[in-house]
Amino acid sequence: MRSGGLRKGRPGAVIAMIIGAIALLGLLMYAQNAPVVASWDRALLHPAEDALPLSAKKPGTAGAARTGVPADGLPAGMVLGYFYDPGNQGNAAQMLQHYLPFLTGIIPFWYTVSANGSIAGQTNPAVLQLARQHNLWTFALVENMAGQSVFGPLLNSPQASSRAIENMLTLVEDNGYDGVNLDWEGIAPSEQTAFTAFVQHLSQVFHEHGYYVTLSLPAETSYQPNNSWTGAYNYSALAKSADLLMIMAYDEHYAGGSPGPIASPAWVKSVLNYTISAVPPQKIILGIPGYGYDWGGSGAVALSYGQAQVLEEQYTHQSGQNHFVYVQDGEAHSVWFEDTQSLLSKINLVSGYELRGIALWRLGIEDPKIWDFLQ
Repeated sequence: MRSGGLRKGRPGAVIAMIIGAIALLGLLMYAQNAPVVASWDRALLHPAEDALPLSAKKPGTAGAARTGVPADGLPAGMVLGYFYDPGNQGNAAQMLQHYLPFLTGIIPFWYTVSANGSIAGQTNPAVLQLARQHNLWTFALVENMAGQSVFGPLLNSPQASSRAIENMLTLVEDNGYDGVNLDWEGIAPSEQTAFTAFVQHLSQVFHEHGYYVTLSLPAETSYQPNNSWTGAYNYSALAKSADLLMIMAYDEHYAGGSPGPIASPAWVKSVLNYTISAVPPQKIILGIPGYGYDWGGSGAVALSYGQAQVLEEQYTHQSGQNHFVYVQDGEAHSVWFEDTQSLLSKINLVSGYELRGIALWRLGIEDPKIWDFLQ
């Protein structure tokens, strides 16, 4: 993710289901002693599909056991959480246990694709087992933050593209995922056609095997095919083949720019107005942030809600605002972050647009007071 659902939970409680997603924004940890598989390749690992139970390899069938399942096999309201562990501190299963009552599914941020189509990463089987035991959906996130230096060669090589698709299929088969999530950021606008064709091919292969294809896409307020950051992502074309589009409606103001809200309600509404004009609402997952930034003279650093609160109380002796300024060593700082009030302002938009759900970046960094709305 750049900084970096509703749920099948309580009937009729749409807002409550969305609010529950806030806790998804994950800082989930791998188990320290978990088995590690570092790469996937059809030439090296034989497909594990035949060894998996039907529910693990056929999401549509697995979905039939869940409540409120529409024709595409996915629940009507999804609360998804990006599941990230930068420090590999070993308590992932414990953290997931804490959030289980509020989740529809998780998107583990564990895997990286290379320009030649190979995939590497670490899988925590204990986390996936716990997710399956609680009937959570799981989508393996595959990324590479190097941008065009990776995706240009990958998308323009039929061999590399085919290898990437086969390797992602093996990854999903071997680990019992319901599908894959592509978080491919920084693709050049000139690669729009190639990326759309790749997603179409990926979706065809995955659907034939009973798996889902989901995409994490940068937010935009209009179709701008020449935009250096968003031009490669044709929402309308991608929605014709992918099952879900997770629109990352955050970083309205980002670390490399000027201070401001991470995702103001007015901006998010503009993003949604454009998105629903191009994509059926049932295919849209709204991405919501739980983080903030501290902009200072030397740049900006990302903050969790807890870190922002410590600074606010230290320098202003107050709390309850999601924006404040302070001076440290003669240098002025501007802090913006997400709290319960700012999250609810966007959550209210989600229910009004009748989207498929919400996905939050990320578990463990959210305002804990959001839980007061779930008691």
